[in-house]
Amino acid sequence: MNRPTPLAAALLALLAAGGCSRFGANEPMPLPAVPAAPVAAAELPPPPVAPPPVEEAPPPPITPVALPTAEAQLPVQRSELVGGWVIESGGERCQLFVNLTGWTGGYRASTRGCTSEQLKGVSAWDLAGKEITLKDSATAPIATLVSVEPGRFTGRLSTGAAVTVYR
Repeated sequence: MNRPTPLAAALLALLAAGGCSRFGANEPMPLPAVPAAPVAAAELPPPPVAPPPVEEAPPPPITPVALPTAEAQLPVQRSELVGGWVIESGGERCQLFVNLTGWTGGYRASTRGCTSEQLKGVSAWDLAGKEITLKDSATAPIATLVSVEPGRFTGRLSTGAAVTVYR
């Protein structure tokens, strides 16, 4: 007597477990239709009236921040700037990352967690003398900073707002 192959035995077992030999036989029967209650016609109430828009006062003008005098500025080496920093401006605080990979207009930089378009746009940095410039991807200056104490830089954004970078 011939024994069924393992594949044939598996198929027979599946068909037997299914309870029938054709597909779709185990589908549930459709439910009978039930008549719906008639829909009543009535006028809808008028939509609520929106309150008048609130006019917000324009933000106060930004007073440009002056950089500390040359005598108050500390000398800076590129290698001192590499790594992670906190950048603050206008009540916003986020992270700034600086490295020595060459990039258009200087070296690579990036931010994380910033909400303002200006701080999110930091892509590069450069050091000229004692002055650090943060730049966007088109090498336009975003911020200019100087060191006033070890591990802390102060300056201004291109809008004139104050900016601080520190560890």
